[in-house]
Amino acid sequence: MRRKRRILPKYAYIPVILCLIWNELVYHVSRIFTNRLHHFDFSSSVDSLIPFEPSFIIIYNLSYILWAVGFVIFARENRKLCNEMFAAEMIGKTICLICFIAIPTEMVRANICKADFFSYLTSIMYSIDEPNNLFPSIHCMESWLCFRGAFKCKKIHSIYSAAWFILATLICLSTVFVKQHVFVDIFAGIFVAEAGLYLSRWFDAGSVFDIIRVKLIRLKKEKKSKKIA
Repeated sequence: MRRKRRILPKYAYIPVILCLIWNELVYHVSRIFTNRLHHFDFSSSVDSLIPFEPSFIIIYNLSYILWAVGFVIFARENRKLCNEMFAAEMIGKTICLICFIAIPTEMVRANICKADFFSYLTSIMYSIDEPNNLFPSIHCMESWLCFRGAFKCKKIHSIYSAAWFILATLICLSTVFVKQHVFVDIFAGIFVAEAGLYLSRWFDAGSVFDIIRVKLIRLKKEKKSKKIA
């Protein structure tokens, strides 16, 4: 009987779990330190020219599913790429954490007047997510990492890589069209993604996941041997 292939290979469990934990700490815990600090507004004349388009909330919200698919695909590619990309993600989030605390940002969001479906969804997003922790944009950082990871995958068709460039572009645009970010946040997010990739490769940061994995396996074997003894 043919065995079902796992959605995630075993070697991806540790990187995924650590990245999820680190994401929560970066995005939410940082606010504990910045709530009472002065916040900067990086809105520019460019932002005043960008219209409020609530229909882009669909792309903005779908990004979470798209990231999951993107990360699963390059996690399945091979262990080396999995380690490299998840290490880049954690390094990028660390840079974001430093920026969130050192340069707290906020913005004035759109005044939602219409009662259509897209405006309703946008108002829900506004009520859930506060207009701070904006610079750099994590939405843009994650999307750019998925795009860069797609080009490193050899097991998928090249059309997928091209599609991710379009998706990353649309997600980045959605952040300013729904007035959840300002224009400069996009480029900051892309820069952080590239910095994370560079530092991940330079320091071979992904090897840390293998070290943790080996230590956990040893601990598991030691526990088993003690039970047998």
